[in-house]
Amino acid sequence: MSQDANTGRMYAGQPVEDRQRQRRARFLESGLTVFARDGYANSSVGAICKDAGLSSRQFYEEFTGRESLLLELYEQIDKESREAVTAALEKTTDASALDLIDAAVRAYVESIGSDPRKARVALVEVVGAGPKVEKFRLELRRVWGSLLASAAEDAAMQGQIPPGDYEMRVLAIIGAVNYVVDSWSGSDPRPPLDDVIRVLSRVIMGAVGA
Repeated sequence: MSQDANTGRMYAGQPVEDRQRQRRARFLESGLTVFARDGYANSSVGAICKDAGLSSRQFYEEFTGRESLLLELYEQIDKESREAVTAALEKTTDASALDLIDAAVRAYVESIGSDPRKARVALVEVVGAGPKVEKFRLELRRVWGSLLASAAEDAAMQGQIPPGDYEMRVLAIIGAVNYVVDSWSGSDPRPPLDDVIRVLSRVIMGAVGA
């Protein structure tokens, strides 16, 4: 049944579309838990449904399979982290290059690393999850590359860092940051967040300032 057909209908005193949104959100939350806990390759629709307390029929009303759930989760996590970094960059336009990097790194780590499940899914489980997921992962990496290269070029125009070709440098930065964030997020106990940000900021500054 289409969403338009459901508009205005009630179930147990609640609009049908609201119940559908809540059900989808439960599947996404459970997918995040199961993919991070079991690994995407070892996960199953049954395990996701059990965690969500919903049926497989309900799952397939929302998703075509595990892959579509993984893609939606990945897109959601990446979008949230990219918006956090973009907002941090916009707030620190007049700051020094190091302060700008500190703000952007903090926004990214807090967005994607504060929940170990998010870091695990977005940084580890999507790698090698299949051709469609890999294609999407590379597309998002290009988006990140463009965002970071543009920020570096702006800093270079202001004389804060030397001019240069930043496309290859930002790819190296993305790899280094993600590796550290994944390691930090899954550590128990975790090192202090400020220590992680300090190290990453110096690494990035060295890469763009060389």
